[in-house]
Amino acid sequence: MVRRTRRSRGLCLALLAFTALLWSATRVQAEPPFSPWQLARLISPDPACTRVAFLGPCWCGMFPCGYRLWMYVPVAFAETVRGPGDSLLNLPLPSGQAPAAAGTISSRHSTLDNTAEAHVWQVSDSLWMISGQPPCLLCRPSDARAPAPPPSAAADSSCGPVSAAVAAITSNIQSSMASYVPALAYASEADEINWRTGCRDLLAIDSWIDPAASVGLGSWGALYPRQMRDLGTPPVVYSAKTAFRAMSIARDQLATLPFAVDRLGRMQQAYPAVSTCFDVGQQPLPQAPPLPVQTSADGRYGWFYWRPTTCCVDLNSLQNCGN
Repeated sequence: MVRRTRRSRGLCLALLAFTALLWSATRVQAEPPFSPWQLARLISPDPACTRVAFLGPCWCGMFPCGYRLWMYVPVAFAETVRGPGDSLLNLPLPSGQAPAAAGTISSRHSTLDNTAEAHVWQVSDSLWMISGQPPCLLCRPSDARAPAPPPSAAADSSCGPVSAAVAAITSNIQSSMASYVPALAYASEADEINWRTGCRDLLAIDSWIDPAASVGLGSWGALYPRQMRDLGTPPVVYSAKTAFRAMSIARDQLATLPFAVDRLGRMQQAYPAVSTCFDVGQQPLPQAPPLPVQTSADGRYGWFYWRPTTCCVDLNSLQNCGN
């Protein structure tokens, strides 16, 4: 009897130790890996991302005072994660009402029924300027700003008030293109009814069943309804598409993202690996070394969104490029 009791006690202790080890490993894996400075260092310097072109001189009255550039700049970072409150960034998020596992299946578990939570953050001028790019030859994210449409009040009673989602999102971090801390533009936790159902799009179906409307995302499939669920899509493509949907909601429904979101933009994987940039809707995603897109082992993905813009680089800045 004593021997059996000792054996049972030993098994219990071993089980407790194993459970603690699993809990510890899960906790370590869930730690947010990026500070804002670390996020900035993930912006790809690949010329396929920036695509810089000189358009000619800038004029200040009768005299040339610089060169006009056309290029892509990173304006947003979008992530898809495993459940409410999870994030790749060590920054505050609005709290959601849904339990952590309610209706959310990590995109690494199934290629048939993918779901995720999504967050969109603005890339500030300051964040871009510490990314390691040569500052004398760069336009800035603020150069790509475009007035956002008014927030949509459609289906407020059924899908959750847009005003409440906007208030929850913008109360966390105030937008500033001068801050090193990215400003939050979308968090699905604050928009959970619409994010889980796509109901704002479903109730406004007349706006996207028109064959002339641009509602497709190329080989990725349909943009609408903008929601968390997507069936039969490989996990990496699902995440890129879902990140784009989240940015589109922030832009067109909530008016919290001051950059256009359409197929003129390009995307770049930032997590689990840094990739080269690619077109929205491109399939297959870049596979060639040295900067291929990769599948995430933990179900999290991060993406930078790039927009084309123009700016004038003054002559004094150009003279300092070699210094």
